[in-house]
Amino acid sequence: MHLTASAFALWTFTIILEGLLCAVVVQRRLWRRLPLFSSYVLFKFLVTTALWLVYKRFAYDSNSARYFFWSTQSLLLLSRASVCAELCWLAFKSRPGLWSYVRKALIAISAAILLYAAIDAYRQVSALRSFVVTSERGLELSIAIFLTSFLIIANRYRIPMERAPFLIALGVCLHSAFQVLNNTFFKTWLDPYFSWWRNAYMVSFQVALVIWLFALRRPLPETKPAPTLLPKDTYYSYGRLIDQRLKDLDRDIQEVMKP
Repeated sequence: MHLTASAFALWTFTIILEGLLCAVVVQRRLWRRLPLFSSYVLFKFLVTTALWLVYKRFAYDSNSARYFFWSTQSLLLLSRASVCAELCWLAFKSRPGLWSYVRKALIAISAAILLYAAIDAYRQVSALRSFVVTSERGLELSIAIFLTSFLIIANRYRIPMERAPFLIALGVCLHSAFQVLNNTFFKTWLDPYFSWWRNAYMVSFQVALVIWLFALRRPLPETKPAPTLLPKDTYYSYGRLIDQRLKDLDRDIQEVMKP
């Protein structure tokens, strides 16, 4: 079975948006600032184009299309997870202590998703498909929760973050949140009654693409060089001097307070 007219139009529009985003990424030389996000955008464009050609040539329910889809989906999941980690690192790199906790949380979440997906796939007939589907659901849920919490914390504690990475994180978060709701509720309720709802995934990703294009409409500002720190011995000597001055001040206050 070949793609319907509406699905064909959505696929074409998605390829156009992804092509525009790739052109902007190349023009802005975004790989210097966001290499993992740039790799994800370029790889997603190649996969979408190749999958569209496979659907057009062999039909979307053919074995060739099915094999190509599931083999590339796992790579896209890894790429999306790396984008989430890169956005978190970009925001917390100036706070090494906080980034240490965030990194441990990301590693723990990734390990839990992979372990659960491997156990679930072992009990299924189609191990690869089950592993990818379970990993996708767990990853989308984790990205939605983690990036939402991250955006709230960054806004609450005024963690400095450039406008473009912030909007990129917002687009990723909205797409993942829609996927969680779709896989959990909407798909089960609406699929039996509205066949066009199967294209909702593509529409949600198009919204994310528009947000990313809006985020990159202007060149990213130049990064400020990291401040030059003094040798450690200098800070230690200042610390000892301040500690001694505080002790002297405390002693003087106690002398004044004596009756």
